[in-house]
Amino acid sequence: MTSSPVHDLGPAQRFMRSIGLHSRRYTNAVMVAEALERGITVTQSKQKAQRVVLSHEGRRFTWSGGGTNLNLPSARRLVSYKEVTSRLLLNRDITAPENAVFAPQDADRAWAWGEKLLPLVIKPKDENQGTDVIVGVETHDQFVEAFHRVAANRSSLLVEEFHTGVEHRCLTVDNKLVAVTRRRPASVRGDGRSTIEALIASKNERRRNIHKKLTLDAEAIQYLAKHGFTPSSVPTEGERVYLLGASNIHRGGDAIDATDELTPDEVAQVEKAAAQFPGLRLGALDVLLPREGATGPLSILEVNANPMISMHHLPWEGQPRNAAGAILDAMFPDTAQQSR
Repeated sequence: MTSSPVHDLGPAQRFMRSIGLHSRRYTNAVMVAEALERGITVTQSKQKAQRVVLSHEGRRFTWSGGGTNLNLPSARRLVSYKEVTSRLLLNRDITAPENAVFAPQDADRAWAWGEKLLPLVIKPKDENQGTDVIVGVETHDQFVEAFHRVAANRSSLLVEEFHTGVEHRCLTVDNKLVAVTRRRPASVRGDGRSTIEALIASKNERRRNIHKKLTLDAEAIQYLAKHGFTPSSVPTEGERVYLLGASNIHRGGDAIDATDELTPDEVAQVEKAAAQFPGLRLGALDVLLPREGATGPLSILEVNANPMISMHHLPWEGQPRNAAGAILDAMFPDTAQQSR
């Protein structure tokens, strides 16, 4: 787990534009920047416009927003089923939440299944980026409202037990942990003078690259109200106020580097979990860790085969990590030494 020099993405982005790639897809940009530095040939795929083709001395790999043929199709398919992933981990004595998939018309059956596991999380079965993830459901009325909200315009949804802890994105390459990001939900930090609305405006002025601007939409206002705030509330100095419960970067979360914060035992547990999926050479595990007063064991929430690696290169706080370098080491081992 090594730090990375911060790449100047400008040359890579100009190169991307010159060959027809979108230069603001940062997970592609950090990979292109590292590949060009190593002398790896970068071209645009003829089959898919925004797919990058990386080739060097007879070896060839594709890359598109974290999706890559470095991973076997069977592994990519397996981890796409969240309920199967959790069951596999549980069967290997690795802590993961119990969960089950239900159709939109199955609210009563879902409640009968989940009532014994309260509190619950309700989320889409096949979507990422933290969309419509509702956590901490504790009553039947809350469950029915949340279930129908998530089920709207979807063919299935996932109900699972709620595990405590602070969510971290753990990136593994060939079952070795190479970078960890703590994804802090969309939030502002009080200064004792400014309203939440003003704090949001000030923070948005500093948002760049992967970090999305914060919004005071209906969901955020409802979340604030649930915790005793309004947009005009003035938080005390140093007080952190959250706008959402979900920690996804695409919804205004902050990427905080936490690579050096895991204990050796936690590293070993993450690497053991990654090793349960043959052919998944690049994996991103969403892991709950006992932090900030939360207790309980390390728990694996999800495993992803197409990770957003730019969060490790471009953290909001902390040290950049060379995730692209670790992946290219696996793809093109002969370039590893010259990259150091």
